[in-house]
Amino acid sequence: MSSRRSVKRALILDEDDDEDVVYSFKVLLPNSTSVPLTLTNPGPEMPMESFVNLVKEEYEKARKSCLLMTKRRRVDWNLGGRFHLESDGEKMKGVVRFAAFKPNLCHIIRLDDGSGVSSTMYENLWDLTPDTDLLKELPENYTFETALADLIDNSLQAVWSCSPGERRLISVDVSGDRILVFDTGRGMDSSDENAIDKWGKIGGSLHRSEKTLAIGGKPPYLKPFFGMFGYGGPYACMFLGRRTLVSAKTKESKKVFTLQYEKEALIDNHSISGKHWKTGGGMRDPTEEENKLSPHGSFTQVEIFESKFDMSKIYQLQCRLKDIYFPYIQCDELSKTGRTERPVEFQVSGEDLAEIAGGEVAITNLNSKGEEFLFQIRFTLTSEKRKGRPQEANARLKFVYFPIVQGKESINKILEGLQEEGCKVSENFQTFGRVSIRRLGRLLPEVRWDSIPFMQKGFRASTLQKSCRRVKCFIDLDAGFSPTPSKTDLANQNPFSVALRNFGSKPTNKEKDTDVKMVIHREGKPLGITQLDQNYQDWVMKMHDAHDEEATSGEDEAILVLESLDKKGLCILRDAVRVHKVVKRKGRSWKRGQKIKILKGAYAGVHNGNIYATIDYFLIEGFEDEAGGDTRILCRPVDCPEKEGSKLSFADGSWKLELQKSLSLPITIIDSGKCLHADEDEWTRKLERQHEKAPSKIDLLEERDCRELNIDGELPVSVRVGKAPPKQIVAVIRPGCFTSGTPSKKLEQKHIVNMNDKEMVMVVKLADPNTKSSAKVAKSVCLQRLFPTSRKGIGGLYIFSLGSKFPNLFKKAGTYNFSFSIGDSITCNRTVVVKPSSKAAKWKLDDSLDSQPWNVRVGSCLKPFGIACFDEYENQIQFTSVPSLEVELKANPGFQLKIDEFEANLIDGGSTLMIKEMLVETDGLDKISPNYDATLEIRAQDKPLCVTIACKLNPGPLERVVVNNPQAFENLLPGSTVENLILEMFDGFSNHVAEGTSVLINTDGYCIEDWMGVNRKVDGRGCIDLSGILKVTEGYGKHVAFSVGSDCKEIFRKESQIEERELRLVTELPESCTAGSNLTNLIFKVTDSDGSLDTSIHHDEKSRCFHFMSVESDSSSIESGIRYAFVHGSCKIPSLSLPETEGIFFFKVFHSRYPELHVNLEILITPAPTIERDDIGCSTPYSKMTSTPQSGIASATKPVGVTPTPSLGLERTPCSQYGVLAIRSPSLDRSCPTGLIDILQYTESLKQKLSTYKAQQEEIDERLKCLEAEQEQAEQELITLQASLDSICEALPECLSTRESMMKHIEEEHQETAASVFCSLTKKVPPPRSRFLLNKGVFGIVALLGSVASTSLSRVLSAYLGKDTMLALVCKSSEYRPSCDEYLRLQAEAARLGRPITNPLHVICLDAIRPWSSGLVENDPQRRLAMVNPSLKNGDPIPGFKDYAVNMIELALGDLDIRSTSGHGLRQTLFYGLFGDLQVYKTGKDLEAAVPYLNGVDAVSLDGVISNRNGFIFSGCCIPEVHFPITVTENHEKTLVRMKITRDKKRKRDEEIAEEEGLFRKIGKKLNKATKKYERFTAMAESQDI
Repeated sequence: MSSRRSVKRALILDEDDDEDVVYSFKVLLPNSTSVPLTLTNPGPEMPMESFVNLVKEEYEKARKSCLLMTKRRRVDWNLGGRFHLESDGEKMKGVVRFAAFKPNLCHIIRLDDGSGVSSTMYENLWDLTPDTDLLKELPENYTFETALADLIDNSLQAVWSCSPGERRLISVDVSGDRILVFDTGRGMDSSDENAIDKWGKIGGSLHRSEKTLAIGGKPPYLKPFFGMFGYGGPYACMFLGRRTLVSAKTKESKKVFTLQYEKEALIDNHSISGKHWKTGGGMRDPTEEENKLSPHGSFTQVEIFESKFDMSKIYQLQCRLKDIYFPYIQCDELSKTGRTERPVEFQVSGEDLAEIAGGEVAITNLNSKGEEFLFQIRFTLTSEKRKGRPQEANARLKFVYFPIVQGKESINKILEGLQEEGCKVSENFQTFGRVSIRRLGRLLPEVRWDSIPFMQKGFRASTLQKSCRRVKCFIDLDAGFSPTPSKTDLANQNPFSVALRNFGSKPTNKEKDTDVKMVIHREGKPLGITQLDQNYQDWVMKMHDAHDEEATSGEDEAILVLESLDKKGLCILRDAVRVHKVVKRKGRSWKRGQKIKILKGAYAGVHNGNIYATIDYFLIEGFEDEAGGDTRILCRPVDCPEKEGSKLSFADGSWKLELQKSLSLPITIIDSGKCLHADEDEWTRKLERQHEKAPSKIDLLEERDCRELNIDGELPVSVRVGKAPPKQIVAVIRPGCFTSGTPSKKLEQKHIVNMNDKEMVMVVKLADPNTKSSAKVAKSVCLQRLFPTSRKGIGGLYIFSLGSKFPNLFKKAGTYNFSFSIGDSITCNRTVVVKPSSKAAKWKLDDSLDSQPWNVRVGSCLKPFGIACFDEYENQIQFTSVPSLEVELKANPGFQLKIDEFEANLIDGGSTLMIKEMLVETDGLDKISPNYDATLEIRAQDKPLCVTIACKLNPGPLERVVVNNPQAFENLLPGSTVENLILEMFDGFSNHVAEGTSVLINTDGYCIEDWMGVNRKVDGRGCIDLSGILKVTEGYGKHVAFSVGSDCKEIFRKESQIEERELRLVTELPESCTAGSNLTNLIFKVTDSDGSLDTSIHHDEKSRCFHFMSVESDSSSIESGIRYAFVHGSCKIPSLSLPETEGIFFFKVFHSRYPELHVNLEILITPAPTIERDDIGCSTPYSKMTSTPQSGIASATKPVGVTPTPSLGLERTPCSQYGVLAIRSPSLDRSCPTGLIDILQYTESLKQKLSTYKAQQEEIDERLKCLEAEQEQAEQELITLQASLDSICEALPECLSTRESMMKHIEEEHQETAASVFCSLTKKVPPPRSRFLLNKGVFGIVALLGSVASTSLSRVLSAYLGKDTMLALVCKSSEYRPSCDEYLRLQAEAARLGRPITNPLHVICLDAIRPWSSGLVENDPQRRLAMVNPSLKNGDPIPGFKDYAVNMIELALGDLDIRSTSGHGLRQTLFYGLFGDLQVYKTGKDLEAAVPYLNGVDAVSLDGVISNRNGFIFSGCCIPEVHFPITVTENHEKTLVRMKITRDKKRKRDEEIAEEEGLFRKIGKKLNKATKKYERFTAMAESQDI
């Protein structure tokens, strides 16, 4: 192999070695002959003259090798330029252009010499040399019918490949000695892949290569790939006639190509060497008739001439062909609507076979009745030894019932109908072929099996056996089964054929060694052979009851019996019978009272000998006008008295029939000759022999007789308890003449009736003396059944094992009743009295007491109970007096409680010791917690007798609460959580209360931060742990309260006060300031009650601990949006603008989170004074003072600076002429006569503002950089996480949701719906409390009960259902409605959550949905539905089909167990009800191409296209608000959780960035405004200086 590869590479790499271009032609010559021509690398063009010379050379070679060509006229090659070529309707003159031909293919061209004379038939055109190996497999027993069917098989396979909408026609015309077969299949031409010569070449047909395509599929397996050997067409033609003309055309070709097939000429025209068969052909234009028959332009026509067969019986031929191809002519199984389909149009001599009423199939169908019985078998070969054979085969068996109608069998009617139509009928009812086989829909006419073993049921002469003979089996096979070469029968040695022929039989050892395995399916479900057999028998009897009409009739008036029929005993199935005393059967009358003899073997059960009986009645099942009823004989055996025979009586207005001991036999025993009349002498002799053996009574042998038989046994009359019973007792049957007068003769055989076939029953019952007389019922303690045996030559002995088998029989006191019986007529009774013992052995509790552990609470009494006394054999005896008792409760070694308070009395005559008023009090239950199991022991002081009772000592109700850490409620701070807080719960006896006890926590100023809230459960330690979850919600200095309640009363209460804090101004505030000036460097501190600084009040961005201070005032000069950060308890206000109006200015400084930390301040605002300027410069009266002149208070701290801050521009006043520059503020005009302030002071305040604004901008800019870095990091992490989920999110990450995230979305975004409330309950309260709705049958929400594999599937399925359906609640039954308590409870929960349900309630009830009932996929953990995938007309799968939507929903493990009342799961009910047969395709193009095959079913595609009955909807642009979660792996789930955290982080950073940017812009505007003012006033001041 390696050397070959190296050579190949060398050739490819050789640039000088170009690949040859080869053109092949078959040239049709003017003298009606043809020659082949092959040209290698001819170039793009060739002169016509050169091309003709090459043809001439090939022609001369052919004349020398073929005898017939020498007899044809010569071609005139000297015509020169008159030659031209014609190819498929196109002509070439002068030059041959090779671009018009494809290389490496054979082209047929015609050489025209210009004479105007052309031919349509050419010799030696087609090479029909056969595959010589196939000549060994020629069909035997070829007939006209099978040969014609071979041609039709080819036509049928050809038309089956027609495209949808193209005509499928097969036309057969038989007239005179000519046969024509025409079909509209794909046709043939001259191309290599579809050449017409392959039709005529034996073994050359391509049809047989398609055989494997016909294995499998759906019954009746209509895939006509019949080709087996490749010679059907040629040999059929040679068999049917002497000459054949085949004409064919494809849709691609413009010409009709012909092939002439003549047997004698073919043989004579072989080459000299004898290796080739050649025949003539040609090409022509299609006729108008051919174009009319095949509008799409392709066809094949086979004309056979000079046939030797008699073809005058056209009607019989039509009927026979219709029988063979019936499913292809008309079929009811291809349409889903049940409408009859016509797959192929068949015509014979101009008649449409669908209109022909005759034929065996049509007659058979007319005579069948009732439903059909169907199942499929899949055969497989498991051995690798059988190479070359199909490894799989499939069969569908369909059983049809042909009833007897008015006494005449329908099968006989079929045979008569066939005979009337002129068919040769050699069968009768017994030999009728009850098996008909079709392979790929084509009848195998020589398969006429009587039956298969599976069809043979019932014993001889039974109704079942008789009815089974009225069944015919129609078997449909796929291509896995091999036929004979003539395709008329199955290949006998094929293992599949053998297995089918023997189906239902018990396999022999040889058959067990075969490799064929069978799997049976019925109605889509696998079935075992035993169950299938039972189903088949049930079906046969059902058909018999419904349709059979027997001819038996009574000679007298019938009595109709409707009530109290023993159908099992009478062997009938109907609820009504007609009773006759005289019937006529086979021309003879049979009467009631007639003596008959039933011969051995006449019926099941009659096998030991003849039976003599008397006829009682005759029964005919059903009413007069009903079909299917059997006729039976009721007869009384000779040994049965008349009173015990069947009884017909009239009472209460109706007739009743009792079978009693009579026999019910089928009437067919008369037909078989097994029932004869018995004469008087024979009857009398039978009676005498019967009387001699007639049994009379049952007798028990006495002790003396038993000893003689070496048997220890005689039944006593009275014994003391514990006495051993006799080992054996013997019972015998005495004849009627037996007397006990001679005891010595009791063991003689003549006094013992030997009833070998009769079973005797011994029943021993005990009547308990301790049971009350009113309720005394004997209890069965022993039962034996046995047949007689012999001992010492004496037969008929019934030896019952008593002491050896029941040694403890007499250990229970009471009266024993021994009853012996054979049937109901022969009985015997004996009594044995067993007396109890007087010695007490044990105590037991009263039987009426509950065996479960008793529950008792500390501080309460046990319920009253009784104690009984028993002897050593468990027999109850009476107490003689009230015993002295000791009572204790015991558990583990550390717990022992003695009980002294109780009452003890004897009741019921001393048989019961009653104990009551037993009080239990203890404080030691913690020693036996948490199960509280104990044992109550009651014992006698003077005797070793005691009784114990399992108890459960439960603590009492909650009475006391102890806090483990009282200091936990001290030093409380706002927002803090109480650490190390455990509440111990005690009952009134200092026991911890039981685990799970409900406690209500009431809080005032606190909140509990977990899902349980204020309703708590006591844990296993008897405690409630609130450590770290009890949070303070009130502010500084507030009073808070905490209490514990139970059973509507308060048990514990603790009141506390939160630590006090005070906000103080550290710097001194001046008494007055000038209007428009600023207060600077205001410092505030937060101090505790001792005046110490609280350094915990500290603003920290990283730890998310925010502490700001805000200033609030009515004045517009205060910027309320500015916040000042606390630093370790202190906060500084750099600058605070004062109003420009005089008066008292009030402002409030407060903590942004704790408004109780505030200080109210006020300051007097005075008018601004006029500043005069002297010759040296500007002076201000207080420019160098540490406090304002208005303040008379000195400060030891940093003084508050005061700077004027005007709000408008400046102007020159009349004062300016004296060197004074003033700023006039219109806001000061009302309070100040001059309204002037110093410009230098104003510019200084503006400069300070600019510095403050810039510092704030720098601080914001630093925060923005940090936030943007965190935002970018989150974005990169999201991109990385998104890439790891590409397999499930595809291009729709918006639909990538888990069940938890979708639940949160529904809860938050659809709060007006019941689904939102349901999600809130499920999320906040984990199971089982969240499942209070599930107990009432509400399972969840549609959107959360399933998941899918991808986001694209989630999007399209959610869009298909719609939001309202996705949010619907799913419940079990329709009892869940707005008026029910559960829905009102849901509304109440919604009100508590503050989200009323305003949207309409949409509830889906599983019980109201019609479930899927056609089975589930085997061994599928998801329990998907067993749905059949859609397919194209040829059976191939539809391209792009993914699955049914209902099977693409993934169910969680817990949801797989959800069931409707009828036991169907969520997929069979909810999702099948929502999606039905909705199909899912990969793309919209796939969906559009599949529309013709949808048959009214909705479909969707993964790219968003929805197809329904109204047209197409494209949902690709929309993302449903509510969609199905995505099925994710554990790794994907972790990734999604990380994505959610990262997405939330990014969203928070986006919000913070937006907030900071807004604040930055706001400060920027202020900075720009202040800068402009500063520049203006600075310029003015400088100009004044100048």
